[in-house]
Amino acid sequence: MNDIPIGFLAGRFVAQLLIDNLHKNLVFHNFHHTVYVVRGVRQISENLGLSEENKEILNLAAWFHDTGLTEVYLGHEEESKKIARRFLERNAYPEVRILQVLACIDATKMPQQPQNLLEKVICDADMFHLALPEYYHLQRLLLEEFRLVMHKKCTDEEWANENLAFLNKHHFWTPYGQNVLQRGKDLNIKLCETMLVE
Repeated sequence: MNDIPIGFLAGRFVAQLLIDNLHKNLVFHNFHHTVYVVRGVRQISENLGLSEENKEILNLAAWFHDTGLTEVYLGHEEESKKIARRFLERNAYPEVRILQVLACIDATKMPQQPQNLLEKVICDADMFHLALPEYYHLQRLLLEEFRLVMHKKCTDEEWANENLAFLNKHHFWTPYGQNVLQRGKDLNIKLCETMLVE
């Protein structure tokens, strides 16, 4: 078992946890979102030339960052950290690295306030979808989730305005986010503005 990479074990564990325990109303914060974030940290980490150890820490944080949603919706990051710690301790992961994984999970709380480069990477990865061509579809899923879970009441126009305000207020933290992801986000801002005018 020790020969199996911890990232592989984590991915398998989280996939099963989310598939078995995540409520069907979580149509945005689901396994697909987690995979987006895992891919995001890999892409950003590669671009920044991070060490293998730091890539591993970020990969683990990405897998676990939303696992707490299996327990609670608001403030789920605290539960995510507990689930991550239990798994990592069971797999004899070094305590110093566990603390870094937990700090990265904590950094994904909104509003984001990352304190170091690793935290900035996971924050940008968690918002990677803001730059994607499928952003419109994803933000519609988020609205559906808010309506189902938090009983949010708003019109499509109000939601479009909220999204536009969020996109304009949000900023990426890493050079990759600022130089690459920002371009995709700018296109999505234009799309939102166009849709509000029509």
